[in-house]
Amino acid sequence: MYTIRPIFPHELDMFSAISTPVHRQSSIRAYLEQMFEKGAMRPDWCFVLEKEGTGIGRVAFWTLPGKASPLDIFLLDLPWDDAHCSQLADLLWQRLLLTCRETGVTQLGYVLDSPAAAPQWQENRKERKHILSKLGFELQRETSRFEWNSENGIAPFALMPAPDAGIVYRSLTEVGEDAFLDAIMRGSTSTLDRLIAKERAEHGPLAQAREIFQGLQSMSYEPDWWELAYAPDERVIGFILPTKSPTFATIGYIGVLPDFRGRGYVDQLLNRGVSTLVQAGEKFIRADTDLCNHPMAKAFLRAGFHQFAERSEYRSSLLL
Repeated sequence: MYTIRPIFPHELDMFSAISTPVHRQSSIRAYLEQMFEKGAMRPDWCFVLEKEGTGIGRVAFWTLPGKASPLDIFLLDLPWDDAHCSQLADLLWQRLLLTCRETGVTQLGYVLDSPAAAPQWQENRKERKHILSKLGFELQRETSRFEWNSENGIAPFALMPAPDAGIVYRSLTEVGEDAFLDAIMRGSTSTLDRLIAKERAEHGPLAQAREIFQGLQSMSYEPDWWELAYAPDERVIGFILPTKSPTFATIGYIGVLPDFRGRGYVDQLLNRGVSTLVQAGEKFIRADTDLCNHPMAKAFLRAGFHQFAERSEYRSSLLL
């Protein structure tokens, strides 16, 4: 007899222990408590799959703090070796769809990282990909993941040029939203990011730029962190939009306009973005870039980042 139900707040230990070795359970519980406190997760968004009262699977929803509906699936764990795993995934999915209907969700995302790491520990990669495909999730993007951590003793900007005194930086407060939307539109021209190129072609440059901008606005940032870089002749060189997610600081979005590419300006912008976050007290910064965007990956390495994972981003458009 299988049942699926949301957990109660006092069941965090049980939920953290499902399909998880003992030495990893504390990190999962700590993450859940942090997300509950920030408003990115809720106990009634955490579901346990039980067989005769014993937890054998789990799944949870995640969102950005302040949002009332889920954005992504998190902590998807099933009895991967069970002959009935596919059917159990269907049962779990139907329960998730009920919550999606109740909250008006029409799309859900899921990210699959390699190698497996905290807090999700996504082992059984082959089985996960099979279940995602069966449930209607489509692969949207593949990225390399980079991080900079001051505690590792990595010197930031070790291989980067000194700041260019000819560049003038103007913040969002100074130039306004329209100037940023225009720069993002122009910056997405001939982009090496396949998802951005796809969305630009499908929805148009302005809609795609606005989606990026508003998505970043859902995160934590200060308006003076977001800057456009100008050449001495007042032409826009590029943009940098550092932000903070619920768990780490991130470069957010960075771009150099086509006329200025290949001249090292990406290093200047990345230097500026990292410096902004460091001055705000951040000691841990992450960033993703499309697997095809080799110039950006090299820029991260020059800035003292190191690659720690690859990520596959999936999305399902729900037929509710």
